[in-house]
Amino acid sequence: MTRSLYFVIPIVVFILDRLTKVLIESRFLLYESRPVISGVFDLTHTRNTGVAFGFLANSNSPWVPHILTLASATALIAILVYALRHPVQNWKLQLGLMLVLGGAAGNLYDRVSYGYVIDFLDVFYGTYHWPTFNVADSAITVGIGLLLLEVLFQKPHVEEVKTVAAGQ
Repeated sequence: MTRSLYFVIPIVVFILDRLTKVLIESRFLLYESRPVISGVFDLTHTRNTGVAFGFLANSNSPWVPHILTLASATALIAILVYALRHPVQNWKLQLGLMLVLGGAAGNLYDRVSYGYVIDFLDVFYGTYHWPTFNVADSAITVGIGLLLLEVLFQKPHVEEVKTVAAGQ
């Protein structure tokens, strides 16, 4: 796959994320919930002022939103640079990075535009409840999963094997 095709992935993720969030905002009141799979999965319109899964959402510091925005923007740049510095043939790495890039861009858009991130996917079972999330969060999670697979099952490069064998 060419590098330009990989860059279609974050654009698609961003568009899907924005589209779903616009639909939720236009069709659900804040905190309104509708069952999709009874007892397991609802669509619930929420707002997250923190980071992943509501972490720091209850912080009273006026600096938290600015720090989160800066951290997200910095992460976008780092992901982009890292993707460009690595071979396009490494599909797990590139796909993982592009999914994370698209998801991070979707959530950053919300944070800059609204001061919070729109969440709506609500998964639970009995008293066990996963924090509400969105398409961007899903893309980030799948992307990180691919990156972990890449790291865990990466074959050593010939140069690394020679270096280790030589005791260096």
